[in-house]
Amino acid sequence: MAGAMKEQETELRANELYWSSDRSVNQIAEDLSLSKGVLYGLIRPRPAGLACPACSAELVHTNRTALDRGLVECPTCGWEGAEAEADRYEDDGQRTDGRPGALVTSDATHSGWTSPWTRTAIGGALLGAAAGLALVMWNRQR
Repeated sequence: MAGAMKEQETELRANELYWSSDRSVNQIAEDLSLSKGVLYGLIRPRPAGLACPACSAELVHTNRTALDRGLVECPTCGWEGAEAEADRYEDDGQRTDGRPGALVTSDATHSGWTSPWTRTAIGGALLGAAAGLALVMWNRQR
């Protein structure tokens, strides 16, 4: 349990340093006694406060270069583009362009039902159930 808490603290500290400081990735990795590869694995996308024009989920900056260049991505549907192409929302979550719909926020580290792994698992389970049902039906006809 203590190991998991330490890992979580390291992840939080890595993200804080990465997104909130001007330190290089090498400096951050050295300060945290991590390799650059491990550090990059700990970094989570930063919410951009903008909505995806395709699905209304919250867009993210995947790294500091994307943040500096104003590039955003949608963790839900995969849309990529410039911040200027994204939809803007008021504080109440309603679109500012007059179109219906509200901002759908998504956790950048786990996007629920839209996660590719979740969709694959559900698809596999449904395919397996269909195959099992087909076998039962075939056996009953014999």
